[in-house]
Amino acid sequence: MLQADFYPKKRFGQSFLIDKNIVKKIIDVSALTKDDVVLEIGPGKGMLTHQLAQKARKVIAVELDKKLFSNLTVDFHGLENVLLFNQDILKFDLKKVLKDVKIKNKVKIVANIPYSITSAIFDYIFHHIDSLDTVYVMVQKEYAQRVVGAPNTANYSSLSCFVQYYTTPRILFRVSARCFRPQPKVDSCFIELAPRLAKEALTTKEREVLFMIIRSAFNQRRKNIINALSSLLEKETAMHILSKLALDYRLRAENLSLGDYILIAHELKNYFKQQDHKAIV
Repeated sequence: MLQADFYPKKRFGQSFLIDKNIVKKIIDVSALTKDDVVLEIGPGKGMLTHQLAQKARKVIAVELDKKLFSNLTVDFHGLENVLLFNQDILKFDLKKVLKDVKIKNKVKIVANIPYSITSAIFDYIFHHIDSLDTVYVMVQKEYAQRVVGAPNTANYSSLSCFVQYYTTPRILFRVSARCFRPQPKVDSCFIELAPRLAKEALTTKEREVLFMIIRSAFNQRRKNIINALSSLLEKETAMHILSKLALDYRLRAENLSLGDYILIAHELKNYFKQQDHKAIV
């Protein structure tokens, strides 16, 4: 059990889920089976971990806080299907652990993640996307709305494009701030990220160019797309590429779909290849 003198640490973004009904909803929507291997990021007090262990074949729980980890080792002592790691998830070598314990299954992530490092955790998720089945995580409501943001809406952003390149996201249900201790200032959403089967066959370098274009566009979202692209290449070249793709140069970042950005990235790569220019690609 958690010691009475434990205080949540702001630097870890600790906010513990205390509502058992929400834990049940998480377990239900995650639809775990006895064949599933689950990665839980930041198990905290272990409230969700106990339920995951009853449903899954194996639970890999990664907790950074030493005091919480110490209590978890006591609570889950003797439970063979729970593997506890006192590590920073951002440095956790998932592939090595799976290899060491001889697990070939793709992993499901089910977690109430620390909000202070949500974006960094998403980077981690996408870096390991080939090892993942489905991702179920709790995030702040505003962040969730941006994740599922569609073109021509206020919530559409570079984050929307980044997430939707790798996955198909959806909001499963909303969670009141009252369900956590300490209570955050905003409500949360539990979301699903389903890895996409096709990633438009972009190379690593092409993906770098794609995300560079997207960041440039949304950093200047009040400007026309031609002006955003002009920060990366000559305006005449940018106009040539947009004309070839039949994209209006007066459009703004939020008016272009992820597919449009991918086409621009392809054309940009092809253009510089023809010009034997290596400034960007």
